[in-house]
Amino acid sequence: MSFLYATTNGSFEQRWVVYALLRDCVQHHLEGGTPSAEFGALHAVSEALVGRVVHIDAGKLNAELKRAKGALAGRPISELALSMRTRSVITLHWPPPKERATSLAGADVLGLPLIGDLQATTLDDVFSPLLDALIALTEPPATELTVRDL
Repeated sequence: MSFLYATTNGSFEQRWVVYALLRDCVQHHLEGGTPSAEFGALHAVSEALVGRVVHIDAGKLNAELKRAKGALAGRPISELALSMRTRSVITLHWPPPKERATSLAGADVLGLPLIGDLQATTLDDVFSPLLDALIALTEPPATELTVRDL
């Protein structure tokens, strides 16, 4: 499954799991393991997983993405975080738990053909394509990001 992100600036398609791992890393490293309003726009993208079309304030998301990019930059791949919910979806255990706790993913995630670059050594290697594309899409004059699953 993948997400299609679109604004008046253009569109970008990316596998869902890259977004989910980014969200999990933000939650783990910047939010103390618990989702917060501080990254509410980033967390709201998840609503597209259930077949909804989600509309997100582009400016708010842009600020959150820039903050996340700076905070995650240079971290080694060993700091890749994974929530219980994302792990459940990746391993096809359904329904996913309601608990959203995160932990470091460990080497098991790197063995799955989900994050694309299996040669990744930093979180930048995994997230830069998504972060750079979404930051560009949410720059002014864009006011709203639309997200849907494909």
